[in-house]
Amino acid sequence: MLLGLFVLFQSCKDDSQIETITIKNQYSLDIYSNMSKTNELNDDASLQYQDIFNEIYIVVIDEKAEEFEDIISDNDLGELYKPDLNGYSKLIVDGFESEPDIKRISKEQDTLINGLQSKIIEFEGKVDEYKVYYQLAFVKSEKAYYQIMTWTLFDNKEKFKEKLDKMTYSFKEIRSKTVAK
Repeated sequence: MLLGLFVLFQSCKDDSQIETITIKNQYSLDIYSNMSKTNELNDDASLQYQDIFNEIYIVVIDEKAEEFEDIISDNDLGELYKPDLNGYSKLIVDGFESEPDIKRISKEQDTLINGLQSKIIEFEGKVDEYKVYYQLAFVKSEKAYYQIMTWTLFDNKEKFKEKLDKMTYSFKEIRSKTVAK
């Protein structure tokens, strides 16, 4: 009964209101106020929100650039993956494409997200019996790589694509300012 009341309460929130979430004083992202925080979507994510009533989800995974570069060199993967945004996105996309229930539905699109070099790609997949639409953005800053993944039911792709895009393109890295001595 409590779960039912929670779902009813969440569904009554205004889904057009935006809330800016800041994570680890490292980045911020706008989400819709009817989305709730969760820890059940991805163990590696630093941000996880969901709107279970509308089936809209978002996660952000952040990784230090030097850690990615170490993985490439430590595992002799330099011939397959360059230590840059292209190599990073290729490594992740290759992992997705090896999954039998996921297929790419778009080419990588080069873009900028708040001044940061980025790539966006779309996938469709199947989770249990549900067909799912995924949008995955890769963002490169000076010291980090970010994966921003949003998804919804495939039948709701057109209905919610603008919302997914707004959340993705709202990503901002918080740059610490050093004081000159």
